[in-house]
Amino acid sequence: MIEWNEEHQMMRDAVRRFVDTEIAPNIEELEHGDTPPYDVLRKMFRTFGIDEAARQRFSKQIERARNGNSGAHENIGNQAANGNGRANGGGDALALQLIPIIELSRYCPGMVTALGVSVGLTAGSINSKGSVEQRERWALDLMTFEKVGAWAITEPGSGSDAFGGMKSTARRDGDGYVLNGSQTFITNGPDADTIVFICTLDE
Repeated sequence: MIEWNEEHQMMRDAVRRFVDTEIAPNIEELEHGDTPPYDVLRKMFRTFGIDEAARQRFSKQIERARNGNSGAHENIGNQAANGNGRANGGGDALALQLIPIIELSRYCPGMVTALGVSVGLTAGSINSKGSVEQRERWALDLMTFEKVGAWAITEPGSGSDAFGGMKSTARRDGDGYVLNGSQTFITNGPDADTIVFICTLDE
C-alpha cells in the first residue's frame, strides 16, 4: 500500500479543488448531457503538468527503444513505493498519474473511463505493440491528451469473449491493409482522433 507524503497530499488537495471548481458544478452536463469531457480533462493535464510529464517519460522510452533496450515499454506497475511504503522517487510519477484518477472518481467515473480508454488502452496498446515510428506518430498525442483515442474491440453479438468470437479481419494490400468488420460500444468513438481497431490478420 502506498502512503502519500506531504507533497503528494498537497497535490491531492490541489486536484480536489480543481475537480470541485471545474467539474462538480457541471457534473450532469458532463456525465449525461451534450458536453464532451475532453476540454476539461486537457485543462487538468495542463494545470498539473501531466502532459509535460508524459512528454518526458515518452522521450526516455523512445530513446531506450532506439538504443535497443528491451525494457523500453514501461508500465505504470513498474513505478512503485520504496520499502517503507511511502511513495517517493518513482512514486512521484505514480502519484501524478493516480491522484487525478482517484479524485475524478469521487464525482465523475465516466470521465475516468474516457481518460483511461484514451491514455491507458489506446496509447498503451500502441506503446506496447507498435514500432518506434508508430509510437512517435500516434502515441504521444494520446499520452498528453492532445488527441482522443478509442479502443474498438466489442463486436455485435460477440458476448463476453471478445477475442474468441472475433470476426473482423485485416487483409494485407500492398503496403497497407483492407479492414473488414464492425465494432460497437466504442468509448470515445464519436470524438476519437485515433482508434485502435482489434481484429485478426487474414493470413
